Amino acid sequence: MANHFRRETGAEGVANGSSSAGKLGARKAAIVIGLSLLVLALLGIVLFVLWTRTNGEPKESGSKGEAEVETVSPKTDDGNSSGGPAGNGLPFSLTGVSSNAPIVKVKEGEAKASLADEWTFGGDYREIGSFPIDGSTVFGSFTDDPDNLLSYTPALIGTSGTKRLGSASAVSGDGYFEPQDGTGNSKQVVWRSARVNDSNAFGVDDWQISRWSAKDNEVRVLASAEGINGRKDTPGIVGEVVPTANDDYAFFASNVLSGDSSWECDVIAMPVNGGEVQGLGEGSFPAAVSGGVLFATSRVSDGHYAKVRSARNGSLTAAKTRFTVKSGSDQWGVTGVWASGNYRAVSFSPASASSQTYVGLWSGDFDKPVVWLAIPSGSVVASMNDRWFVWGSGSQGENAGMYAYRWSDGKTLYLGTAKGYSRPSISQDGDVVMVPETDGNKAARYHVGKLD
Repeated sequence: MANHFRRETGAEGVANGSSSAGKLGARKAAIVIGLSLLVLALLGIVLFVLWTRTNGEPKESGSKGEAEVETVSPKTDDGNSSGGPAGNGLPFSLTGVSSNAPIVKVKEGEAKASLADEWTFGGDYREIGSFPIDGSTVFGSFTDDPDNLLSYTPALIGTSGTKRLGSASAVSGDGYFEPQDGTGNSKQVVWRSARVNDSNAFGVDDWQISRWSAKDNEVRVLASAEGINGRKDTPGIVGEVVPTANDDYAFFASNVLSGDSSWECDVIAMPVNGGEVQGLGEGSFPAAVSGGVLFATSRVSDGHYAKVRSARNGSLTAAKTRFTVKSGSDQWGVTGVWASGNYRAVSFSPASASSQTYVGLWSGDFDKPVVWLAIPSGSVVASMNDRWFVWGSGSQGENAGMYAYRWSDGKTLYLGTAKGYSRPSISQDGDVVMVPETDGNKAARYHVGKLD
């Protein structure tokens, strides 16, 4: 390269008189060219890696807490399907709404998502969380003495302290109701409690529904199993039901006595300001919406239903069937219903023993399907708002991962695992989520913060 460089100068005397400088310049040129080629090679490698992560298969979880998502069936339609056997990969079909949407499997990510403005509580059984109200307040239960199971009271647990809502109904005896799960916002909270005494029988759910109003700071009992059935041995139902409410009514599901000894799981409506409890007939999994309620009905087997209906608050006058599930011998049915202002979600599981659930997500009032979540669990515990749908497997020991799906772009986050207590919850507004943490043996510790 040095000889070639000298010939290009066109001046022999000058070249001979500066051979050292020429060799040095040639070395510099070689170094510059070599570095340029190295930079181009490295740039090519970086671009290739980025392309494979965004466009290649499979798309795996990243370091920002995203879950691993695998698309099983990409088929979609325009939202006008009749719901017949569409061959879209689902083991059942729906009539009345479109069911054709991508089916995705969601798996645990490499690292759980971080929460903005995070704070924690719990870990010693003194405070038990149910759901977040806002970034600094959670509804749950509280006691000064976790060894006394009859001392828990409903409470607002916050970064600046704990506010009791009412008092423990009894320190002992037959009248104590343990506060459990509920739903609500900064204006009102509705929750279920269960009677606790030394003679509790297995399979009995002697429940009570209460409401706290922020306006008057009062707790009111809206209904109870004993008040409806006239006895303290109401059988529990299959599936987890949490009371929900709109501005006028709260809704719940319970076994209701028909005749002297026959029980039927019915949906009940309770005026939030007090008043007569209204029965909406057979069904379960109520989800309050503005001016009314959605619920599952037409029993296939215990905890599995063939239809989803809507009704106006405490009346069946304008009730209508939204869709019907059709399947083969596995008898798939509705096992959960959730709703927010602009979205709907329904879970489906087979009546036969299975560790598989599909959750369908729709925009609007079942106007158009968004996605199907294929979940390797026999049950799903979930909550939602107009920004996120969050879920876990509840009390199951396996597949204890918790996840959050963002409606706007389908971003799916991995929130961690909680063996036996996989039940994240989202506030009714915004991005605030509560995520439990436990190994299945110790008291749960709760992380509260904002999803990104």
